[in-house]
Amino acid sequence: MPFLSVRAAQSPELPALLFEGGQWTYAELNRQVNGLCAALAGRGLISGDRLGAALENSPFFVALIHAALRLGLTLVPLNRRLTDAERDWQLRAAGCKIVIAQPFNFPFTASRQPATASRQPATIIFTSGTTGQPKGALLTLENHQAAARASSQRLETRPGERWLLCLPLYHVGGMSILFRACFDGLTVILQERFEPQETHRLLKQHSAGLVSLVPTMLYRLMPHLERAIPTSLRLILLGGAAAAPELLQKAFALNLPVATTYGLTEACSQVSTALPETARRKPGCAGAPLPGVEVQIVDARGKALPAGETGEIVIRGPALMRGYLSQPPLNGRFFTGDIGALDADGDLWVFTRRSDLIISGGENVYPDEVERALMTHPAVREACVFGLPDHEWGQTVAAAVITRAACDPKTLLDFLRGKMAGYKLPRQIYFLDSLPHTASGKLKRAECAAIFLSR
Repeated sequence: MPFLSVRAAQSPELPALLFEGGQWTYAELNRQVNGLCAALAGRGLISGDRLGAALENSPFFVALIHAALRLGLTLVPLNRRLTDAERDWQLRAAGCKIVIAQPFNFPFTASRQPATASRQPATIIFTSGTTGQPKGALLTLENHQAAARASSQRLETRPGERWLLCLPLYHVGGMSILFRACFDGLTVILQERFEPQETHRLLKQHSAGLVSLVPTMLYRLMPHLERAIPTSLRLILLGGAAAAPELLQKAFALNLPVATTYGLTEACSQVSTALPETARRKPGCAGAPLPGVEVQIVDARGKALPAGETGEIVIRGPALMRGYLSQPPLNGRFFTGDIGALDADGDLWVFTRRSDLIISGGENVYPDEVERALMTHPAVREACVFGLPDHEWGQTVAAAVITRAACDPKTLLDFLRGKMAGYKLPRQIYFLDSLPHTASGKLKRAECAAIFLSR
């Protein structure tokens, strides 16, 4: 049975959602979802249909997520920062019957709707994969429930606690907080979008116990936390990208309750988490796998490696997706493409994120996509895109370009705008006479990055 129905029956008067001065109990949110279910059914949506959503964080989006589960729809949340062309491609790939791009009014009437089957995809969430094309992770209600249960056990969340949600709901990290809240009886403090000063104010005003951040957010929030740390703050779940050592050192010096985590869209967010004591004792560690999650480190042939040895991270467990959209289902294990090791305590260390993938401010940027776009400009003969370390963003996108005609960085950036989301645009563009390649002709992105780091 969907999360909200159970929680509304168990804790009807418990505050479910706080947003910009408004408050909804679980009973009130449940009634709102019933009304939205009736409105969606009135638009011809039936169980099994796929519903696109391109929305900012709002109570409407919260209700829509729950309504989709209740109707047995497959929700396809779309990144609002994508261009129209990028968004249209995902809608077509997912086969969405309808897309909702703005909230609408609907009657608050009772509606009896069928519960979704647990093995049916409840969501399709697109994530950048190692092929350079976005991949739609097929996540069932069973997956989301297992993830919420495992997170609750690791974080020891307490009924009545308040969790500030400032991540976008179209990311699995944001959406998963809604499911954890229903599972444990938490109150979600929803922020339309992260803004450091406002985030800090909401943490204090609403006595938030938990908040989820990517390293860029913590970096920007740090000046406010240096002035005043909310006394209610019990846990800062830090994930989405590797945190810079300097950021962790500053956080630990302030005695901030940072829990470092490793997660994947394909596993409904959390895979492993180091609670503050472990994170402080082992800076950079991603902690032990969550209950029910099995993590192995394997060599190039897929053979399991012993503790301390480095290899590819492979996961299995009930929160793991059924597979990717339009691809064969998984056979039980998922090869992440990330490189790491398990130490003698069973804690996970992640050394390299998905080969060449750039993670900037928690957003995934695949170099191949940016390179292809650059090379459609008539002046560009070849391009190599790579990530450079950045204290605030984790990484920034950079490009080395060989031209066949006179050109400058501004011309290329103006050309790229409108073709792809702003976070994918190179912040630095260098012009070279040649680019490093392997013997087989593949670009050596790491070597290219090293050249500019040495400068």
